[in-house]
Amino acid sequence: MEQEKKEDLRVKKTREAIHNAFKAMICEMDYDQITIKELTQRAQVNRKTFYLHYTDLDDLLEELQEEIAENFISRKVSYSSMKDIRDLIRLFFEHATNMPLLHERLMCSGSYYPVWEEINKRIMDYRRKTNRGVFGMNEYSENLVFAYYGANSTLLYRQWVADGKKLPIEELIEIATKLICNGMSSVVKDKNI
Repeated sequence: MEQEKKEDLRVKKTREAIHNAFKAMICEMDYDQITIKELTQRAQVNRKTFYLHYTDLDDLLEELQEEIAENFISRKVSYSSMKDIRDLIRLFFEHATNMPLLHERLMCSGSYYPVWEEINKRIMDYRRKTNRGVFGMNEYSENLVFAYYGANSTLLYRQWVADGKKLPIEELIEIATKLICNGMSSVVKDKNI
């Protein structure tokens, strides 16, 4: 039993070292510049150890995407009223502005756009599934509403970062809320508008 705990701890520490090195490299360079050789050197593990845990860098990236998506998916949210939508916009932007550099890099760096788009797709697919029918529309119309929300939140955040984060966060949230909610209010049935 004691031997098993030591082994589990070693596996955990090895995977953690690989993850930390990978995240640091993402913050420093484009994905196509990351090599297993440099990753294993930074993580202080040998290549064979890396391959015991991952088939390749894409496998490691997939695990990271799943971890980030799950962080957003685990949050309980509602789209049933405009107040819920406004609260969700605030939650997104407050969370985004407090994310580690890694998340900002994944969301805002051109070479990582496809990575973030996959994360966003997982999140919005889950939201569509768990909130099906909330807008009182057919499935395909609701798919458009969720795509609109997911894409525009990310787009506005990217622009804010591209502008050097000059706008105070409260102004960002206010403008994003107006832009997104004015579009969303045309489909959300709410008596409190």
